[in-house]
Amino acid sequence: MKKSLHLVILLFCYLVNSSHVGSPGVTYEGMLGNYRVLANINPPDVIPGTATLTIILPESPNQVKIEARPIYWSAGLKGTPKADPMLPVAGEMGRFEGELWFMEPGTSSVQIILEQNGEVFETIIPVMAMPTAQRDMPQELGLILAGLGIFLVILMVTIISSAMSESIREPGEIRNKSTVRRNQVGIALGSICMFLILWAGKNWWDAEAETYSRYLFQPISASVQIETNSGGHLLKLSIDPKDLNQGRITRKLSYMVPDHGKLMHMFLIRKGDLDVFAHLHPQRIDTLNYSVSIPDLPAGDYHVFADITRYTGFSETIVADLQIPDQGTFSFASQKEFILGRDDTYTFSTPVSDPKPLRLDEAIMICGKPGIKTDLPGGYSAIWETETGKFDAGKLYTLDFTLFDSSGEPAVLEPYLGMMGHAVVLKHDGSVYIHLHPTGNYSMGSQQMLKERFASGKVGFNNLPSGLSFPDSIDNVIRILDQLSDEERDELLMADMDHQRLYGEEHEEHSMVSFPYAFPESGKYRVWIQVKINGKIVNGAFDVEVG
Repeated sequence: MKKSLHLVILLFCYLVNSSHVGSPGVTYEGMLGNYRVLANINPPDVIPGTATLTIILPESPNQVKIEARPIYWSAGLKGTPKADPMLPVAGEMGRFEGELWFMEPGTSSVQIILEQNGEVFETIIPVMAMPTAQRDMPQELGLILAGLGIFLVILMVTIISSAMSESIREPGEIRNKSTVRRNQVGIALGSICMFLILWAGKNWWDAEAETYSRYLFQPISASVQIETNSGGHLLKLSIDPKDLNQGRITRKLSYMVPDHGKLMHMFLIRKGDLDVFAHLHPQRIDTLNYSVSIPDLPAGDYHVFADITRYTGFSETIVADLQIPDQGTFSFASQKEFILGRDDTYTFSTPVSDPKPLRLDEAIMICGKPGIKTDLPGGYSAIWETETGKFDAGKLYTLDFTLFDSSGEPAVLEPYLGMMGHAVVLKHDGSVYIHLHPTGNYSMGSQQMLKERFASGKVGFNNLPSGLSFPDSIDNVIRILDQLSDEERDELLMADMDHQRLYGEEHEEHSMVSFPYAFPESGKYRVWIQVKINGKIVNGAFDVEVG
């Protein structure tokens, strides 16, 4: 038992970023020395490429120097160049911006370095650097390069033909048939040489483009189906093994590790109206198959997002679709009889197509808006705290939510899966999905794993555990976690967190939860928040339009 618990602690050092779809930016909130820091990293969509980095120090300290550099899991500190300076933004105290080059795909991180009065503070932010796009050359640039290429070909053919004829003719010697013939042979040989060079160059370019396309990041796909028996409904997710060929070792599912105590975080959201939301945690049947009990949800087409993590620090979201047929038996009252796992939850809210229906069932929650107090299930309420209620795409915000109990007093929040809250952001059309935490869309365990990896000096993909025995070890870890009480498990998961130092004494009771995030694009979004109050998971839903 002692060895197993020790393994639990070690494996929490191998948690990874929360996953995303259509929201590649990485947000971070934490401490850098004595200063609270907010950061937003937008990785490049092509590799090699540049990432943009925004760093905000809310206290706006004086005479500070900020630097940053990318560090790869496989390369470590020894294979990392010197840090680049982050430049202060004119007119915005405490705000720094800069660009970083990412040269290779894979699990990476950004090291932020703050220097003040000779003291140096560092932090590591995990980043998944993967190519997600393939750029087309602008037509104008293509025409210019084509013209230059034709000119160079003609010039090279002329040089070769002259070298075989005119350049070896003695001064004053009259051109003859032999000179003309050598000139013609030179033109032919020059043309053949240039053709072979261009042909070889095209083949090389096509091979590089094909290799790049082959490793262009694509989410793992899966099939999802529901089986019904006397015990209720069972959802089964089966992963397509063909998708696992991309990324070599980083996509082997035998190297999955727990994130916040769970091997997989699955979210079911009804398409279109977004009025049904469930947060479930499937268990592993084998490497490719997972299952979880679900309630009797309304019929319709559902988004399925399943977040997974790996030993190497790489995380991603499995995307699938689910269709629940209309069996004519659904009722909100029947849901009260269904008992979920202690960490699973689901909720119903008003549809986006009809946010103010004339009639509401008591089980349906009215979605809130920024700045307006909103009733939540169980008699609780919440306010999305905001100064203006307006949000712009690409700008880093802290999404602040204050919770109240049934008497209207500030609620005392309890940890839920090792965090003071969880949030899911989904664009109405389903093109953007993100799973957030108060520290950002990464895990502190991943941060610790990268620090220990770099401190060890290890490079490459050597010293990995056996892919045959590793899944069994992880399953044993999950079993041990499930046997712990909520208090014991949360104490283990939150061992490295210092909320009072990060948020100040006014948040000691944790009546407010904040999520740093930058909406990637304009449009209409729904945001679900999940907190725990009096031992119960409380859900809230809010709508917002981003300019």
